[in-house]
Amino acid sequence: MLPLEVEANEGFEISQVRNLLEQLEKLGVSCETIETSGMSQDRLLRLYLQAAMPAVYKKYPIRQIFGSKRISGVNFGRGVPALVVYERDDQYPSDVYPHRARQKIVTIRAFLEDLLKRLKRAAPTWESRKVNRALAERIDRLREKIGSIDIPVVTLIREGRRR
Repeated sequence: MLPLEVEANEGFEISQVRNLLEQLEKLGVSCETIETSGMSQDRLLRLYLQAAMPAVYKKYPIRQIFGSKRISGVNFGRGVPALVVYERDDQYPSDVYPHRARQKIVTIRAFLEDLLKRLKRAAPTWESRKVNRALAERIDRLREKIGSIDIPVVTLIREGRRR
């Protein structure tokens, strides 16, 4: 089913969203796509209720994003695609997109693009940590060759600063 022409779906192009998800996977973010067209309404409602938990905790409305004032979640995953975010191995979601925050709708695409930017900025930091780990491993190997020198590290550091 094609996304509805609603504000929550603004900028939603499935090929672009898939491209963003692929880029995120290359950076270590795991993603799973679930096809809801063959899913029963009852199962879909249970998924909606689980996805609504972070909206309740973070106090932003999603009822009218995925439905109406009268019927909650009727468009969840069907007319309005949903992105449910889980942190690492958590059992419960930490966020759901799209959602309304400060009178503005945060779309799936906007969230994915922002996440990608943040992870790309953090990538050099991650690379430098790898270098530091390599250095630490090299120092550990040298330390094994030299053996114990019976001087606390703190003393060595103090002596090094004085010279």
